[in-house]
Amino acid sequence: MSEPIEDLIVQPPDSARIAAIPSTNSYYAYPRLTCLAPIPETIRPTLETIWRKAIHRGRDVVAYRFTDVYVAEEGLAFDQSGKLLAPTRTYHDDEQIRRARAAVLAAIGSGSARTLERGILAKSRGADNYGHFLVEMLPRAWLARTRFGFPDWPAIIFDEPAPVRDVARAALQVAGFAPEEIVVTGREPVLVRDLVAIDGLTSHSTYLSPHVMQCFDTITAGIAPAPEADLYATRRPARIREFVEEPAIAERLRAMGYREVEAAALSFEDQVATFKGARSVVGCMGAAITNIVFCRPGTEVVVFTPSSAGETFFWMLAQARRLRYREIRCPEIGPQLWAMPWDRLIDVSPAELERLLTRSAPSEPPADRKPSRLHRGVSAFRAALARVWR
Repeated sequence: MSEPIEDLIVQPPDSARIAAIPSTNSYYAYPRLTCLAPIPETIRPTLETIWRKAIHRGRDVVAYRFTDVYVAEEGLAFDQSGKLLAPTRTYHDDEQIRRARAAVLAAIGSGSARTLERGILAKSRGADNYGHFLVEMLPRAWLARTRFGFPDWPAIIFDEPAPVRDVARAALQVAGFAPEEIVVTGREPVLVRDLVAIDGLTSHSTYLSPHVMQCFDTITAGIAPAPEADLYATRRPARIREFVEEPAIAERLRAMGYREVEAAALSFEDQVATFKGARSVVGCMGAAITNIVFCRPGTEVVVFTPSSAGETFFWMLAQARRLRYREIRCPEIGPQLWAMPWDRLIDVSPAELERLLTRSAPSEPPADRKPSRLHRGVSAFRAALARVWR
């Protein structure tokens, strides 16, 4: 019988916690929400709780320094006894932890693991996704160098898939890492003699430290915006959470004056420049939309989202960047295409899309959920701020 997963995880010793920096509070407003299909009651209360949380209390960002640890899978770090160090677990499931631990114990027994002298942990669960790397891993590496005193340490990143690996390399170089200071590792265990790990910066869909946007502003300051344009951020080449009638949708958007952008085909610097120059952004929920973190405050962003998606990530990015964000919850069709139940096609016709993009749809909570005085105050402040930035 397997050991309980809790018995395989340990908190690091106090001596491993070497520094912490505080994060300021963040102030978010309820999203402008249009529901073409009802949000299931199984997830609506959770979404409402997050959307209605006007004040997100800042948390400390903590740096840990571990010696002689094994890093396996997507950034799981184990000590010499095969125990997982808790700050390196993000969204890893139990199966992944057990698989990584088994590989680590085998490597300890054989003494066959590759060895690195030092490194900053810049891979974690979701390292194979551009959006997760951009928001969660790149800022950790940047903070380790700029705020925690490890200016010449290499970053350890994931090796798959190749397109994400390559854009991660490019992003780290923009952040100041030389090519030889970027170390690529896979799922197999690697012994790291001296490892720096950053914790407390993000928690997917529930928390985002302001230090994340500070990172993006700093590292991209030298990249000039592309000519101003209204952007359609297509999901291509992916077909997950894409419009059912995508070719017709793309044609309609081009006729409406939108410039079609396939973010995955652009270099990292070109993605930054393109979204810096955006007048507005339209697209389906996905990695390409993560690039709204490079938009100017006040930019209009419309995200088409499966109605059942238990996801607030893009709303949170937009709030942190002070964008004019609108979320359209849409009917879903066809089979599940990836890991999540809502990874299905989005059923919106070209005519309906044009209608949605050409009419005004102010953001208000549902009629049976009256906004608080604080919510109204934050919304008014956000609207004023958007006018200033426009």
